[in-house]
Amino acid sequence: MRAPDDRQDEADPFALSALANDSEIMPLHDFHAWLGAQRAAMTLEVRRVPLAAMDAWEATAAPHSLMHRSGKFFSVEGLRARTDFGPTPVWDQPIIRQDEVGILGILVRRIDGAYHFLMQAKVEPGNINGVQLAPTVQSTRSNYTQVHGGRQAPYTAYFLGQANGRVLIDRLLTEQGARFLNKCNRNMIVEVGADVEVEDGFCWLTLGQIGQLLREDNLVSMSSRSILSCIPFNANASSLYPLGQGGRSTLHREDESLNWLNSLRARYTLRREQRPLNQLDGWIVDDDAIRHESGRHFAVIGVEVTATAREVLHWNQPILAHSGDGINGFLLQRRNGVPHLLVRACMFPGNGLLFELGSTVSRSNGWAHLGLASQPPFLEYFFNPPAARIRYQGRHSEEGGRFYHYVSQYMIVEIPEEQDFALPENFQWMSIDQFRQFNHYGYVNIEGRNMLTCLSLTQNLII
Repeated sequence: MRAPDDRQDEADPFALSALANDSEIMPLHDFHAWLGAQRAAMTLEVRRVPLAAMDAWEATAAPHSLMHRSGKFFSVEGLRARTDFGPTPVWDQPIIRQDEVGILGILVRRIDGAYHFLMQAKVEPGNINGVQLAPTVQSTRSNYTQVHGGRQAPYTAYFLGQANGRVLIDRLLTEQGARFLNKCNRNMIVEVGADVEVEDGFCWLTLGQIGQLLREDNLVSMSSRSILSCIPFNANASSLYPLGQGGRSTLHREDESLNWLNSLRARYTLRREQRPLNQLDGWIVDDDAIRHESGRHFAVIGVEVTATAREVLHWNQPILAHSGDGINGFLLQRRNGVPHLLVRACMFPGNGLLFELGSTVSRSNGWAHLGLASQPPFLEYFFNPPAARIRYQGRHSEEGGRFYHYVSQYMIVEIPEEQDFALPENFQWMSIDQFRQFNHYGYVNIEGRNMLTCLSLTQNLII
């Protein structure tokens, strides 16, 4: 194998990787046995405890919030949001504040011309099934600077510029704006040579293999899906990406879509005020948990964790528990013969940018809103659609480090080309290539990026 270089006269190693549905390095028929062995070795005992029983966390005064005694990691604070957009002008909620920027990174190396991705079997306290397929490195700044007193995660040096590698992708991207306040992570892909040793719990996989694993529930982690959405696929390679634009006309030009998004950002406002957790309207705060009086939305609970294969083997932390499964879905329609996605400009209280682009529907406890005044637009299209219209369907866990057993139904549903309906002002049809381009600009939220990965890596199997 050649060492990383800057040659541009060879086949795209990302495209070759996407075409490689299997690999001799880790054949898929061996992968599940390997994953099963990792799950057996990586035990994680998670026990719910009252918030007041977490010895490393304390409720601060003025204003009342929940913070780690080191002052690092993250805190849970109260927020009041005021906006002139949408049906709810004012609301209170807890929100996670994590000012530091973490690293989500995958190492790649060329094997027979195709990129192979170094993926990690990683267990998180909130994962519904324990071990999932995570990036090479998934680390907060507090973790990789070893505030916890444990060891640094393997391969971290490659993403800090302390080891020999070539950065292919490095983007600062947001996390869930409905639950995090201005939280960003570096999403990175770094190319390395053949001299990188594979530690226990890691394996090399092609994009084609990962695409097949995305068909399995709760296997490819949220952080992995976020990074993989940044890969610059060549949309004109129609034999590989049959949903690509292929030079045909789209419903809107890119400058028109930028104007639409910027108009929304200029027209509406969002004001945020920090409030004490024990003074949030509609929320109950006691020694056990922080929960909404309706029983809906989410609760802040405490967990105590004992691990066998982590940088730290015992800790406690707050974590968000949701009242039901989420829904994350795109409507797809062919416009002028070109597949378009129905994209939504989303305003969430933790957004850094006022509006970010996301999937048609993304809602926690989504099905509980069906038929109610709170039902989001187009939710009904994802409720028992005809099987012939489903282009992708899977159940995926959200971020297991901060969310407890939170799973969303991921769906892509195609509607007939002749079907037409009026769009709310914050919706627009975009071609898949255009949506990828807005992701390149950093304008796409985590829900949209996760759906984009599912689409990009499975579309050659479903269209």
